[in-house]
Amino acid sequence: MIINRIISFAAAVLVTASSAFASDEDQIRTFLKITGFDVAIESIQLGAMAGPGMTGEDPEVFGRQWQDLAREVFEPDAMVEDAVDMLAAVLPQDVLDHGMAFYESPLGQRLVEVENESHMADDEVKYTEGADIVARLLESGDLRLQIYKAMGDAIGSTDVAIRSLIEIQVRYLMAAMAAGASDLELDEDDLRGILLSQSDLMREGIEENSLVSNAYAYRAVDEADLIDYLAALQDPRMGQVYEILNAVQFEIMANRYETMASRLDELSPETEL
Repeated sequence: MIINRIISFAAAVLVTASSAFASDEDQIRTFLKITGFDVAIESIQLGAMAGPGMTGEDPEVFGRQWQDLAREVFEPDAMVEDAVDMLAAVLPQDVLDHGMAFYESPLGQRLVEVENESHMADDEVKYTEGADIVARLLESGDLRLQIYKAMGDAIGSTDVAIRSLIEIQVRYLMAAMAAGASDLELDEDDLRGILLSQSDLMREGIEENSLVSNAYAYRAVDEADLIDYLAALQDPRMGQVYEILNAVQFEIMANRYETMASRLDELSPETEL
């Protein structure tokens, strides 16, 4: 099972947090909307419907069946409700207030606007345009590239993503094997070891994708505003905001992919493997 389960994360927060926990679900929903985290959660469905890449099959193998099942399992409203429940249990009031104060500001709302647009953009378009922007920035030695990298470092996105994606794949593939939907014959320790051995490649891919995604998302944001955003992200309280949000987002993904894998026996290939 996943190492950093949300209940363990909650226990860690309980030990370190000095203020009362936010338990008002309406306040949590407002927080999700103001920060744009609700859109980030909803966009998980788009990635899931793209194809069963975690098992190594061609995305077209299950065709429409995969998309229909992914649409059901990754239902956006249900995922948002899960996020509300988790955040109500683990999000300290002072951390919520700090995140709200920044993202309610004119700059915060401008950033949420462009981030929401990026979350829902077509992945192929986003990557193509983002990669072109990165190439131009590299050629000119633009400061924006350093800002984008520093933004990722400020919220610990790469290390968190590697650990979480490994756990998601472990849970997904173990469930797929149990359902007889994968030809792999590995125990959990061996599977985890294989995935861990690929962490350097994962890091390279995640960092590249993060840079490209940021270049696309913030392409119309002024450099001065990006510098102000970086300063906000480097505040330890904002670090707590993202630590909690990342934990919640990846736990929701892991739960849904595990469920998806357990139901692969309901699908039949539509093309030759």
